[in-house]
Amino acid sequence: MGLRKRQIRILFFVLLCVFAYTTWAVYSSQNNLSNDDFIRFHVIANSDSEEDQQLKLIVRDGILAKINNELVQETMAQHLADYQSGGAVVVSKSNEEQTESTISLDLESSRKYIRDHLKEIEAAAEEIIIDQGYDYSVKAELGVKWIPQKTYGDIIFPSGNYEALNITIGNGEGKNWWCVLFPPLCLIGVESPENEQLAEQAREVYKDILLDHKYDPLTKEREKPTTLKLKFKSLELLEDLNK
Repeated sequence: MGLRKRQIRILFFVLLCVFAYTTWAVYSSQNNLSNDDFIRFHVIANSDSEEDQQLKLIVRDGILAKINNELVQETMAQHLADYQSGGAVVVSKSNEEQTESTISLDLESSRKYIRDHLKEIEAAAEEIIIDQGYDYSVKAELGVKWIPQKTYGDIIFPSGNYEALNITIGNGEGKNWWCVLFPPLCLIGVESPENEQLAEQAREVYKDILLDHKYDPLTKEREKPTTLKLKFKSLELLEDLNK
């Protein structure tokens, strides 16, 4: 009888271990974000004076609008070019096999846009600053930097190395404003309300990213702030990003 009870206990323990492992495996597969799944955007003010902090926000608004408009338009243009180049193949398929290509934006496309337009972004920030009556210098950089813990809405990003587009105004001694550029959380809704076509295109371009369950920890509603659990990878960034 004692042997029977011992076997039952062992079986129960094994089943408990299997259940615990399965739960952990499912959780791990869903919580698969790492620090190289993001491109952050930081605007660092010249100082903490009220005027410099306000200027920082004006630069922020102008650059976000520029990036959003151009990124959406370039993505739509690339989608059209891909569709046209593959048109002959699509036409040759039967009706049952015909599929419409989807518009997509990924991390590498966003990175490439920023890298290719870095000087233009810098020049746009300089123009905004001059229009506001200041003569501060501007430095726009795309690179990996160690960033302390910061809160974004109800999400706490732990400290660590992140890839980020940094715009430094003047001496860069003031508080910075930041957001998540990819996935494009801070680009949604920045287009001009008068440009409904662009707004519709932006919704189309960003839709698949925001519906990706990978980014649920960022997009789902919650009652209390939560710390984002990230797998910190090496984030090997090529030297030419800063060239």
